[in-house]
Amino acid sequence: MQRLLVSMTALGLMAMGLMAMGLMAMGLMGCAGADLPAGWEDAKHVEGLTQSACGGSPYEDFDERVEGDISGSPLVVAYREAHFRCEQEVEAFYRVVDADVEVLVQPVDMNPSAVAGCDCLYDVDFQIRLEEDLAPTELVLFRRWDEAGGPTEPIEVGRLERE
Repeated sequence: MQRLLVSMTALGLMAMGLMAMGLMAMGLMGCAGADLPAGWEDAKHVEGLTQSACGGSPYEDFDERVEGDISGSPLVVAYREAHFRCEQEVEAFYRVVDADVEVLVQPVDMNPSAVAGCDCLYDVDFQIRLEEDLAPTELVLFRRWDEAGGPTEPIEVGRLERE
């Protein structure tokens, strides 16, 4: 009887451990997946992105634009005067569509529980290393704001053409 009780206790502890590991794994998977819009689910995360400190106000004249060089590898992209909330960290994703590259820049936290009461302009720089045989004719940059006020869609900021 005592052996049976020990076995049942051990099985119970193992089951609880497995459930805890399963819950942790689900939590980790949920955090690892980016909140991307429809059509971008298979986009690749851009590594090594840098974001400047707030450098201006979108409440005055500004020139949100994309600059860079897509003639070789890596593709060099500079997103100038990127309009996001104050103190909001951003990230980028890219996908290859036909012979073009599309890039989406959006906040890391797409569903913030609290938001800053101001907006800022940032400079965002990154490089994209494509497979060797890919030579895009165009790069299209999109921006997407967070969804604190409801669903948002990407909007086109600008294009770079291969020289």
